[in-house]
Amino acid sequence: MELKRYYINKFKVWYYFAFLLPLLLTDNLLNAQACCSGGVPLGGSIGLGSAEYRSFQFLLTYDYNSLQTLVDISDILNDHTRRRTTHSSIAEINYGISDRLTITGIVPFIRQERRIQSFGGTEDITVVNGLGDALFLLKLRLLNTISNPDLEWIVGIGPKFPTGRTNHVNKEGLILVADMQPGSGSLDGILWSYFQKSGIFIPNMSLLAVTTFRYSGANKTYNSTQEFRFGNEFQFSLGLNYNLFAKWPIDIFSFIRYRNQSEDLIDGNTFPSSGGQWAYVIPGMNISFTPEFSFRFSGDVPVYRKLAGTQLTTTYKLTVAVLYNFSTRKRTIVLN
Repeated sequence: MELKRYYINKFKVWYYFAFLLPLLLTDNLLNAQACCSGGVPLGGSIGLGSAEYRSFQFLLTYDYNSLQTLVDISDILNDHTRRRTTHSSIAEINYGISDRLTITGIVPFIRQERRIQSFGGTEDITVVNGLGDALFLLKLRLLNTISNPDLEWIVGIGPKFPTGRTNHVNKEGLILVADMQPGSGSLDGILWSYFQKSGIFIPNMSLLAVTTFRYSGANKTYNSTQEFRFGNEFQFSLGLNYNLFAKWPIDIFSFIRYRNQSEDLIDGNTFPSSGGQWAYVIPGMNISFTPEFSFRFSGDVPVYRKLAGTQLTTTYKLTVAVLYNFSTRKRTIVLN
């Protein structure tokens, strides 16, 4: 069923080396998003696999990212004076231009809210809205699904364009820090690989592995005169999916996602309190109401953090998504 390909996919163990493909293409594996990592890591937001020839897939995702945990390296600090929330609405479109080639476009809209409580009890609130950076991918299905019905392997490559604003200011008219901006101001490169293997342990269970790597360019007009470069980002997700039928086809899944980020650079120097490593457990469910329409929800729970310096980081994240797909191919009617 094509619905399963958009997120809950499978993996083949003896192709293990393939999810390391992005690692073999570059020696810089890490990423950062300034002091709070509150922006949208678009590599982890790619929710669709490949589309059938001359078929469209539309995925609309909403992420609620609550950042209330202040962490110094790995220690959680008893400090509740800072809070931050990121609301991300992400539109993703797939189109199958052949049996093996798919083009994908992703456009996010971002709202960020930051609250800082002073010693006097007053609270400073900063809110930023705007279109984020758009992403384009060309995906290639490497394996023939007819000869490999239980295995799918897709790789993708493409640019992330600097379509989001980077010049929002605070109440005093000063430019906000880079990770509070909707956009990065840089042209980046994305590498992506996607694997699925069905029939793991039992017929209704499948295994998935997804790897993404983003090589970040530089925003050469940050704060008008400075150059800011987000670090590179590496993400790897591995999980199991179990399919059952209870009025509708339902997929119950659980993933482990590892994310590694290098430090940001400003004018070639390390930006303080940026970069680190995160691991999340992501349980969720996908319900296919019809062959064309499905609904997914999931949650990210942090289980490991090792950060560079002191950072405000994710306490939890909630995600809901709806998928609609249709084909433009004409049906052939055979009369007996």
